[in-house]
Amino acid sequence: MHFSLEKRQLAEHPTLEQQSKNGWIGHSKWGLFIESSLNMFVGHSILRRLSVMFAVTFGIGMMCSTATVHGEGIELNVTAQKAWNMVLNKADAQTKRNLQQSYETAGQWKSQKEMWEQKIKQLHTTNATELMKLRKEISGIDAAKLAALHESLEHTRTRYEPLFQLYSSLNKQLSAAKGLQSKEFSSAIRTQAETLKPLVQLAREDIRTKKMNLAEARKRKNNEVKRLRTMLNGTIAVKKQIKSAKKQVSLSRERYKNSLRNFKQILKKGEPSRALSALNSLVSSAERWSAATRNIHTLEQKVSAIYVKVSQEIRNRPN
Repeated sequence: MHFSLEKRQLAEHPTLEQQSKNGWIGHSKWGLFIESSLNMFVGHSILRRLSVMFAVTFGIGMMCSTATVHGEGIELNVTAQKAWNMVLNKADAQTKRNLQQSYETAGQWKSQKEMWEQKIKQLHTTNATELMKLRKEISGIDAAKLAALHESLEHTRTRYEPLFQLYSSLNKQLSAAKGLQSKEFSSAIRTQAETLKPLVQLAREDIRTKKMNLAEARKRKNNEVKRLRTMLNGTIAVKKQIKSAKKQVSLSRERYKNSLRNFKQILKKGEPSRALSALNSLVSSAERWSAATRNIHTLEQKVSAIYVKVSQEIRNRPN
């Protein structure tokens, strides 16, 4: 009997769909959640019912918070929402349709602005990561090739070092023999030195060639690094444009806030025609704010395109 009475009492209350017509437009996700929770509420244990009551209370709080803060994309608090409902009730059919349409349009522009902000954040992070990677790759251009050439040069020097030492020693002995005035000793030393001389010249030429190859490789790397960094610097002008665009976004944000503040003030007067005029100004402000934000995304895409081009240049370089 107790549960039957409880069911009858719940049945006598307006449904969530009927309540939505008075303030909650349509079945929101929270409305469906509460409706299903109320169905669970009937005919269960005290503990289960208390748990459901808590969930329903939490859901109502979240729904009211969402309606208060966002208001379908426009920030209307409870007082402004009531004033808005009064204006709609006072308006004739055509004005009411225009009001509702403009209200939805303002919310749509606001939602688009938020979408562009999210895309900008993601793309900016990607660009920053790509820039770090490109700088590292540019600095490391031909690193393996230069290391191999340097190693080859050092190996060649080491290999010829005994020959150079022997040749130097013979020349010193030849100078000493001249002081002793020993023709036979001097002749023997001179013969050995002259025998080694062509070999020493070839060794020196070999080292000189390897030095030249290393120097030319370094020069090519420096020129390539300079070229690629110049390409990267193409983003400097774009980033300056982004900086200016951010200022424009800030101005658009302030205009939107002022338009919203003006709209709320006019709502209090309860005049549909003036409210529509103020709302149209708000729509215009929201559109400009969204457009200014989208412009930053377009500029970030230009930065990304430059990074892609530099990356392709690095990948297509001959080994």
